[in-house]
Amino acid sequence: MRVRARIVLVLWLAASVVPACSPASRQASSSPSRPPTSLPSTTASTPTAVPASPTPPPAGSLVLPRTVTGSAVVVARGSPARRTVFLTFDAGSDTGFAAQILDTLKAAGVSATFGITGRWAEQNAPLVRRIVAEGHSIVNHTYDHRSFTGVSSHAAPLSPGDRIAEIAHADQVLTGLAGHPVKPWFRLPYGDGDHNVNAQVLQAGYRYVLGWTVDSLGWQGLSAPAISTRCLSRAAPGVIYLFHVGSQSQDSVALPGMIQSLKDQGYGFDTVADLGA
Repeated sequence: MRVRARIVLVLWLAASVVPACSPASRQASSSPSRPPTSLPSTTASTPTAVPASPTPPPAGSLVLPRTVTGSAVVVARGSPARRTVFLTFDAGSDTGFAAQILDTLKAAGVSATFGITGRWAEQNAPLVRRIVAEGHSIVNHTYDHRSFTGVSSHAAPLSPGDRIAEIAHADQVLTGLAGHPVKPWFRLPYGDGDHNVNAQVLQAGYRYVLGWTVDSLGWQGLSAPAISTRCLSRAAPGVIYLFHVGSQSQDSVALPGMIQSLKDQGYGFDTVADLGA
């Protein structure tokens, strides 16, 4: 019986934590094109990531490998055993509705995760400091949001060196503003990645690539009611939602009602910090 339970646990972990080299590393909820948060291979030798100081995750959380070799691990969903969801917001274009989103989260008593580019952080330093002060998590989203592979931007792929430089530059900016390291979480611009890209992410010192389960598609111009319907109809334990702070998206308008509806359904809210990485 104990052997059977261990087999079930291994299968559950394999389904939840997607190796970066797997075809499933494409985001779990695909869309016709990649979300433009900003302006529009060779396998590198990668060292073993150094495990972070142990921080026990909440009961029922997804258990992530602390020692990662070869390439970063793509995480596109949290634990299905925990009735929580993840609200993640990418910031890489204009200031948009970032302040309103923070007001909504504060009023609701909800913590979220923000994928921030280094350039956006430089242009919105007070907002970055507020994000940190109010208990939200920050994820490195590169310096200027260029596609690493060129798939979504229809441009030439960045070289391995340029990819690592993008990550390192953003790391320097974000760490300086946050007052603490932002590793080990990274989010790819547009979600454009492959095995080589994720190997270089690890080489830059980041063990995990944050994906998403449900894209709100607010960046495509959906109305607030359409965003709410899309997101709430796909609610499930462990879902990672992708939103944007930019002014072209109505995500901020839909947010208050979505949070209340999710609460009414018994959902709590986690951030990447709750994954115990």
